[in-house]
Amino acid sequence: MATRLYQLLMCPMCGAAPEPGMARCRGCNRTIVAAGGALDRLDDGARVDAAMYAALLHYAPINDVIREARRVVRPGGFLVAVDSPMYADRHAQAEAEARSAAYYSDAGFSELAAHYHPIEVGALRTALLKRGFEILRLEDGRLGSRWWERLRWTRSPSYLFARLNERP
Repeated sequence: MATRLYQLLMCPMCGAAPEPGMARCRGCNRTIVAAGGALDRLDDGARVDAAMYAALLHYAPINDVIREARRVVRPGGFLVAVDSPMYADRHAQAEAEARSAAYYSDAGFSELAAHYHPIEVGALRTALLKRGFEILRLEDGRLGSRWWERLRWTRSPSYLFARLNERP
């Protein structure tokens, strides 16, 4: 399983621009992965202080993603994820899966539906806690809370910020 990373434009810890590749941040001296790549290509001994996923958590089963993040994030390090579709319950998750399957089928690429794994927030919480992450902030990207915000049918971005506990 390849857990892809987008190019990191700034360090999630301090905001400094990182050097390409796995490097020390110039601002806070933490180890970060700063270029597109796959976490599963990092050596078993490689550790990073922060792993960031931008619109990526839903391209592999959530347990696999969190297991791989656990493998490479240093104890005390962070997992940051933004803009992956998250759903409040299994019913909403199943509806999203069905919408995606219909979309890919109508487009003539029904096999692509197998690569979409909508995230149920409860399953995400369980996976994080099981792997030793402390959830510092988790927002599932719901529709606006005020009636006029819901008229646009746009969701706010999802957001996850978690720290790997020092002890398993």
